[in-house]
Amino acid sequence: MARILKELVKRCDGKASLTPRHVIVVRVASFAFRFETVERLRECIKYYEKKTRPSSRIAAKTLAADLGEDWRELRGWDVERWFERLPMYLLEEPKRQKVLKALSTALALAKTGKL
Repeated sequence: MARILKELVKRCDGKASLTPRHVIVVRVASFAFRFETVERLRECIKYYEKKTRPSSRIAAKTLAADLGEDWRELRGWDVERWFERLPMYLLEEPKRQKVLKALSTALALAKTGKL
């Protein structure tokens, strides 16, 4: 059973803020997903909808378009994208379906404002 909630983010420097920030937290399959925006949640749902994993290679033209012409200096080769840091057990079919169901429920709750 997944737990879906909205948590208030505290600032790291300990100072008070007039604009509170919240994150959406989805706990499923012994893992906690944290999303700052609904767009990130949608991106994760798109990733888990695919049974076949995308390639980890990024075309040089894509990097140049995203980071500029000097992308080789800006991006080290040891940098991982968000989906490359996920635990591999979440990609097993039964757990992938549980994660997808929990993320879809969180998106529906966020859209209706019940979260």
